[in-house]
Amino acid sequence: MNTAEKIYKTVQGLPEPMLHEVLDFVEFLQKKNRRRTSPSKSQSETDDYFANPLFLKAIERGKEDVKAGRVTKIADPKNVWDSIQ
Repeated sequence: MNTAEKIYKTVQGLPEPMLHEVLDFVEFLQKKNRRRTSPSKSQSETDDYFANPLFLKAIERGKEDVKAGRVTKIADPKNVWDSIQ
């Protein structure tokens, strides 16, 4: 007896409310598996963006700027441009 047959045999005696829970869980597992096997386009695009060497260099430059104190403090986040001199 394979796993699917064991699952079928096991759930046959469950009351209807519990069968709904089993179905919800199975649908959750299906969605989880689809996400793992085929990443969404936006996730793939994000991965490509962060893998870009120019982006990684910009992050490193930003870290160096922060360490060196080359930053602009924003006094009022609602008026960012007023803080930049």
